[in-house]
Amino acid sequence: MDKDRMEALEQCRLMLAREGFTVSWIVGHATKRDARPPDLLASKGARLVRVFVLKEGEVDSAETRAGIRNAVRLGETRLCVPWPLRWRAISNLERWGLGGVSVSGL
Repeated sequence: MDKDRMEALEQCRLMLAREGFTVSWIVGHATKRDARPPDLLASKGARLVRVFVLKEGEVDSAETRAGIRNAVRLGETRLCVPWPLRWRAISNLERWGLGGVSVSGL
């Protein structure tokens, strides 16, 4: 895993921890047939949030779209993106018809 991705994951993990969540890393990767799994799972009591941390090249990818769509079907989902990409991510969610997904800037 590259340094930028690890830094983004750590920032997102710290942000969720400040909100009172217990954060778990997801182990495993998508196969060609599967959508991208979330990067993190965050829990707070009975609340479970699936978290995707996106770098610039991932914001518009079909794999990201499929992963988010699958996660949203399962429950609360968050995207964490660097600040300059936040509005592009929000625009994609609207275009993809994925309402109710919160987007956090790192």
